Amino acid sequence: MMENRRIKTMRRITLFLAAMVFCMAGHSTLASAAEPADELVVQYAGILNQLRAELTAKVPKIELEKAKTVGSPEALRLKKFLTSDALDAKLVKYVVLHEATPKGLAEFVQQGKEEAALVKRLLADDELMKQMVMADGAGSARRGKQAEYGQAMRIYTHLQNTSEKAKDGVLQRLALAYSLNRAGTIAEEIEEGKTIASVKEDAQNRYLDYEKAYLGGELDPAFGTFTVWELKFLFGWGDPHGHLAWGREMLRNLRPDHIYSAPDAVRYSVIVNTCVKYGSGHVTLDRAEQYAGQNIIMNGGVCGRRAGMGRFAVRSFGIPATARPSPRHGALVRWTPNGWWPNLGPGWGSGSVWGSKDLWFRAYTQARENSEAFLQVKRAYWIGDVMAEARTYRTYHADPPEGWNGVALRRQRAIIKEAKATKLEEAPGEYVDETIGPTLAQKVTATPITSADKEITYAEDGTILIPAAACTPRDATPCVTPMKSFAGGLQIFMGRFATPSGGGKTIVRGGGAGQEAKFCKSGWRMKDGNKNPAHFSYANWGFRAAMTPQADQVSPELTLKLGDGVELELVYIKPGTFVMGGENTWDNRFGCYELPKHKVVITKGFYLGKYEVTQAQYDAMMGSKKGQSPRGPNYPATTPGGITVGRAKEFCQKVCDITGREVRLPTEAEWEYACRAGSTTAWFFGDDPAKLGAYAWYKDNDGGKVHPVGQKKPNPWGLYDICGNVFERVADVYVKNYYANSPKEDPTGPAQFNEGGSRFKYRITVPEAGTYELSARVVTVNYNQNLHVSVNGGESEGKVMSPYTAGKWQDTDPVTLALKKGANTLQFRRSNPDSPQTHPDGGPNTLHFQRAIAIKSISLRPLLIKAE
Repeated sequence: MMENRRIKTMRRITLFLAAMVFCMAGHSTLASAAEPADELVVQYAGILNQLRAELTAKVPKIELEKAKTVGSPEALRLKKFLTSDALDAKLVKYVVLHEATPKGLAEFVQQGKEEAALVKRLLADDELMKQMVMADGAGSARRGKQAEYGQAMRIYTHLQNTSEKAKDGVLQRLALAYSLNRAGTIAEEIEEGKTIASVKEDAQNRYLDYEKAYLGGELDPAFGTFTVWELKFLFGWGDPHGHLAWGREMLRNLRPDHIYSAPDAVRYSVIVNTCVKYGSGHVTLDRAEQYAGQNIIMNGGVCGRRAGMGRFAVRSFGIPATARPSPRHGALVRWTPNGWWPNLGPGWGSGSVWGSKDLWFRAYTQARENSEAFLQVKRAYWIGDVMAEARTYRTYHADPPEGWNGVALRRQRAIIKEAKATKLEEAPGEYVDETIGPTLAQKVTATPITSADKEITYAEDGTILIPAAACTPRDATPCVTPMKSFAGGLQIFMGRFATPSGGGKTIVRGGGAGQEAKFCKSGWRMKDGNKNPAHFSYANWGFRAAMTPQADQVSPELTLKLGDGVELELVYIKPGTFVMGGENTWDNRFGCYELPKHKVVITKGFYLGKYEVTQAQYDAMMGSKKGQSPRGPNYPATTPGGITVGRAKEFCQKVCDITGREVRLPTEAEWEYACRAGSTTAWFFGDDPAKLGAYAWYKDNDGGKVHPVGQKKPNPWGLYDICGNVFERVADVYVKNYYANSPKEDPTGPAQFNEGGSRFKYRITVPEAGTYELSARVVTVNYNQNLHVSVNGGESEGKVMSPYTAGKWQDTDPVTLALKKGANTLQFRRSNPDSPQTHPDGGPNTLHFQRAIAIKSISLRPLLIKAE
């Protein structure tokens, strides 16, 4: 009995001495220890203290203050030490024990044999521990608590037992990333009563979602290149099983171009800008059974919801992202091939990441790009842990702290400086993973577009199948956008609009009477500063008509007869490539931001008016009123009171109706391409403004008035007055950052809507007259989305109500239409409701405005054929 008491007393004395030694060394984690784990705490504390003693003895006595001087003997000694991996095994083991704490490990191990085996395996695996601490270690259940390395090992081992693929390559890194990221949350869930079995099942589902998507080629091509640290950013936001898979399917169906052609900085996350309504008015319509992403794209939101949707979109495709709140913005930062970048808010320095100013995070990610050099930063941090220094990552302070943390921050700054001084490697945007081959997006991009993708087909039973992309957009507004489809071929997309009028600040090009030479440059642009540009304009604002040619229409010039001897002359503009943009950085009532200059490919030839639309041409289509045409018939049309964008589009539509040709306003890209005429200079004739007078009427030679068209020399492509005389309206509206994010091919400008709706039409040849059943294959993300269809200008009409498809492809309920034998025109439009509609759940009536919708095809099935 006395012997047992003596042994127990010695154990308590040993534990007390170990705790005192640990605390004196600057570690407070052993202030007290749970009685049941006394022996284990002593064991792990002993290992920790032994490692600390060994490492302290082996770290060279470098005068860190002198080492700050570049090229000094101490600086060279420090560099040599940090580039060596001789101490790595001991350092990473020390860091794991230090962050997990002897008490924390002991409490985990005492739960059972399985837990003891997990910790034993961890502490015996130097490479695994190094992977973990290079990725900043395991998470904690709460701030100030120990890192849960035991729980990380539990999940990591389970995932590797679940899937053999989790043992190698990016999927091994993914499994480890999930385990480290979720370790703290898992510990908290178990503490609150969640079973280990359910924790493992949740982990398995989340991991397998990415594994399946990766092997199926659904993720971003860069996914296979990510480190454990980067992959940690894919987890931790509570996405339920199936949410990410829904996000990928929705985006592939609704906006495939956001996957394969959006700029790297906003790829995937641009769905927030194009499809998520800003405002909280409909948030109360969220449905409890839906995923968060489904509710946000359906009902919109502000700040947090929009940023959450952006993070969700990029994570769905395996791209790391994290929150970055900033004043009045719920922003985010996300990985791009050129480094991490902010979305949905102001630039770097205006937000915070994890509670601290975001500049530390930018520097940290920039230094991590050079993984080999960054090891030196981590080694300095690890030695700082051994020396009981407090960790700091705050690089935005003028002077880093003393000690090894200061060494880490200075080395980090040096890595960033060295990277800026050398040419970076090409971004892995086109990277093809040998494990899986090309991704789905890469396959879609590589698939050529053929004439068959727009070919209307006629079956023997009378059914007519119309590819949606075979449409002709009315007024050429960029509200109907054709794009390659993951379902094969092409599809069209029509964006959201929240008010009956829609619209935005429209753009004019080319300068005009009374303007200085600099405002007549090829890249210069100006927005309509009127509060209501649809109804107000200026006396020197006109327009130039464009026309989409038919398949075989490539003659150098074309003349359309408008009646009463009035003709509209057009010049054919061949496809080609140019650099679009100017120098202006204004963004005010009339100023437009013209940067960045960017390469644009015009893939389709088009016709453009040889002259600005004249008063005679305008009056022939719109009618003239006494006293409203003071200038002669050959003057540019500018009356009454200038040409509004609405009148310009109405003119084009009337020409369409009379001639049967697709006359429209040019897009901004088409206009600038034609104006430049192959030049790269400020004006199409060069950079000397003194030569402008030969080609344009402007402030120096116009006498303060507009002049008849065609009196000056044309540009090299045969276009008269393309600079000066009158401002020329284009189809685009203004969005400041559109140039930075616009498509590389045939950009049509930011989404806009004419009279509250998208308009497009099809011309079909019907074999037999009769009643036909029309349905469309659509993708919707909200209720009560409609398509009004009329035949031949109103001979037969119907309303196609699109079902709520939650981002999936689905057929609409059919409507019946009467078609005549031979040529028929189907005209489609969308419009916002005039009155509140019934809520699908029986809630209060509300206005369900038109949101984003995609259409793959339209079918017509004969029901009743009229006898001849």
